[in-house]
Amino acid sequence: MWREQGLSGNLVLTTSVNAVVPKKGSLAYDTSKAAANHLVRELAMELAPLVRVNGVAPATVVQGSSMFPRDRVIASLAKYNIAYREDESTDVLTSKLAKFYADRTLTKSPITPADQAEAFFLLVSQRLSKTTGQILTVDGGLYDAFLR
Repeated sequence: MWREQGLSGNLVLTTSVNAVVPKKGSLAYDTSKAAANHLVRELAMELAPLVRVNGVAPATVVQGSSMFPRDRVIASLAKYNIAYREDESTDVLTSKLAKFYADRTLTKSPITPADQAEAFFLLVSQRLSKTTGQILTVDGGLYDAFLR
């Protein structure tokens, strides 16, 4: 549609660090995110020069995410053998899980929706106007996701 209308623009897809970090039990998710990374590169070639196409690949976002209701937080705490009590508030449980994910990174800081929004903003702004076909990771330095 952009080409037919002669419009320039930016397209930013959400992918995931799981595109490069496989883990047991998430075959479909990890594979689809790897495909999304490649789709970014293909679309960048297809839509150039009118449209810049990039991706944002966050690590797990727990706090502020609707993907982590209380039951999923508890299941994740149990999966990772993180001590918790059923009577703890959802906020306390969520903080424990977010800390677990943060502690796996170099910055030791949880990834938030605001962190992702900042990456999207940079990619659609003129600050990165010469960037296309790239995946910007927002993962706090998740070294398991470093490309080899």
